[in-house]
Amino acid sequence: MTIRRREAVGTQADVEGAGAGAGNTVALSNANANAIALDAVVVTASRAPQQISETARTVYVVEGETIQAQARAGQSLQTILGQRIPSFDAASRGARTAFGQNLRGRTALILIDGISLNSARGLSRQFDSIDPFNIERVEVLSGATAIYGGNATGGIINIITKSGRNAEPGLHGEVMGGIETGFQSSRDRDLKGGAAVTWKDETWDARLSLAGRDIGAFYDGSGNLLIPDITQTSYAYNSSFDLMGSLGYQIDPVRRLEITGQIYDSGQDSPIGLYFGPNLSALRNPSLFGVREGYDSDVDPRTKRSLLNASYSDEDVFGQQLLVQAFFRSEELGFHPFPGTAGRSLYFGASQQDTDYYGFKAALVAEPLDGLSITYGVDGDIDDFSATQSVFDSRIAARTGALRFQTLGVTGLYPDIKVSTLAGFADAKFEATDRLTFSGGVRYQYVHTDVSEFVGAAQQTQILLGLGRTADAIPGGSVDYGATLFNAGATYALTDASQVYANVSQGFELPDPAKYYGIGAYALRAGRYVFLNGVDVASSALQAVKTNSFEAGYRFDDGSWNLQLAGYASLSDKVVEIDRQTLAIEVRDQDKRVYGFEAAGGVQLPFGFDTGANLHLVRTEIDRNGDWLRDTVGTSSVSKLGGHLGWTNDILGLRLDGQHTLDLADDFGGKIEGYTLFDLTGSYRFAEQDLTVDFGVLNLFDKDYTTVWGQRAANLYGALASEAIFDYRGRGRTFSVSLSKEF
Repeated sequence: MTIRRREAVGTQADVEGAGAGAGNTVALSNANANAIALDAVVVTASRAPQQISETARTVYVVEGETIQAQARAGQSLQTILGQRIPSFDAASRGARTAFGQNLRGRTALILIDGISLNSARGLSRQFDSIDPFNIERVEVLSGATAIYGGNATGGIINIITKSGRNAEPGLHGEVMGGIETGFQSSRDRDLKGGAAVTWKDETWDARLSLAGRDIGAFYDGSGNLLIPDITQTSYAYNSSFDLMGSLGYQIDPVRRLEITGQIYDSGQDSPIGLYFGPNLSALRNPSLFGVREGYDSDVDPRTKRSLLNASYSDEDVFGQQLLVQAFFRSEELGFHPFPGTAGRSLYFGASQQDTDYYGFKAALVAEPLDGLSITYGVDGDIDDFSATQSVFDSRIAARTGALRFQTLGVTGLYPDIKVSTLAGFADAKFEATDRLTFSGGVRYQYVHTDVSEFVGAAQQTQILLGLGRTADAIPGGSVDYGATLFNAGATYALTDASQVYANVSQGFELPDPAKYYGIGAYALRAGRYVFLNGVDVASSALQAVKTNSFEAGYRFDDGSWNLQLAGYASLSDKVVEIDRQTLAIEVRDQDKRVYGFEAAGGVQLPFGFDTGANLHLVRTEIDRNGDWLRDTVGTSSVSKLGGHLGWTNDILGLRLDGQHTLDLADDFGGKIEGYTLFDLTGSYRFAEQDLTVDFGVLNLFDKDYTTVWGQRAANLYGALASEAIFDYRGRGRTFSVSLSKEF
């Protein structure tokens, strides 16, 4: 199908877009990018295109041009989104993980072309999945949504990839190359590059691209080599490539088939490591921790993903629009060696966690009456997870101060888990008057979880280390969940350029089953570990968490000025807690509330200037015996304030961005100290040569600070080892330059 939108001066007038399920390629309003008129077509919770003026939600888009310019200047996708989406938490620069980087204080559902990157295992590497070179735009829907189903309690971030469909007719290409450095050493350099070829005619379109990065050492604002992240890992000494292709076939004016494939590989190979002192003595005396050369391990942190997506659309199926999508995603994630205990023995282990995720989405859009649109359909998917742990030779690790890891054997880490989901939904939009629009919908989601029987990970490790011979298995089993979710909203147009809106919506989340099942107490009897008791499906099945969200907002966009305001609250009657000793989770029957305010605005000024600001104030609380306490800083969102000043003419553009993360303290002694960062970026375009030079100075004032993730990690892992080894600091001032050419 072809969707058209009106845009302000300076943007493309007619844009085509199509898709299936959550992957519709259409436009959203972004208060910090070029203004888009409020009657533009958007993706909403109805899973079908809808005008902004009729949308009872807060929606944003970060356009591809913005992402490309900022990425070429050295920023990561997480940083770009954290700067430009008010309710999305600020990124911890250099970190591979997005743990705790919430949307409106709760978990965000991250998608690529409508395919979920969230898995049954609550891993947080969703953004280590695509090179910015291959991104067309990122669409963001803030707040819980019933229609998209599980894991969207905070909202949705949908990464739309580039394809031949949106290219100019004929054969075209683009290349990009760049470098980034802080000039601290010869290893302080990052290289990036990409190349793509596109083809488009009236029937066929295609795009094939390859992009990659080779990242060197990280130094802080004082010129010190950063401590390696041994928990969730960082991008220091990391190399990646992203091979992506798409093929589209326009069967006739109303029917289209498109297939997209991707292979992504991102791995770390570091020559430096965290030194634990002679015979690991730093575990007793933290002053002995340090960073040293000579690190070598059989297992290195790595993310490998492959994806295949097929979508089909038909604008006339018995007078309705049909959107169908089938997909498959496979991923292999590796982590850094980390200390643990087996009985009284200290050892190091590194986990490898694999997921196969496949399913379908199908929706029909009908208009039975004037002003009434109904979208209904069915979704189904299967998430198949397994995990192992490489256990390293303790003598070699101790002798080298944890700089060398040689595999002794491989054990199981979590039970095998298979989560099958089937859901049906219906969503309606009714234009009651020219100014008033109502919307509402319902989704029923059925989830079946299979958990394999499993010998406890600690007992498997003890047997490998010769501390036992056999062990009983913790029983497996299966459990079913069912959730009915509702949403309702209304939008009223005050003028052609402004609206007020409100909505109520429910979200559904199944906490990480791998961190819940397969944990038990054992007794060693004659070389056999006898299972005494533990967490199993039959006696203590994991509970799902349902969230009720409320939102009211105002938006204005006249092409020069734009403003977006929204207040929200989300409530749930269960709390997911992390045991700081075992890192296992527990679901408690306890009220939790997240409430906040977000704002974003901007203005186009004379002489090529523009400015804007955004704000997110958020608070997370849990009910403890009638008293509302501030929830732990290990998972709570941090409020932030940001702004920018830009200037551009026909060939040169400059932009200064600033962001301040506010202090955060909980009622359990935890604290995150805020900090302020500034980035200066720009571009110069040689129009006749179709050549663009992008440049940037990131962390402009060389701020020396500990990232939000570093402070969270100390809170989460501090009971396992000295907090000193989790002091993951931010990168100091870095300079970048890149060239890109189209032909």
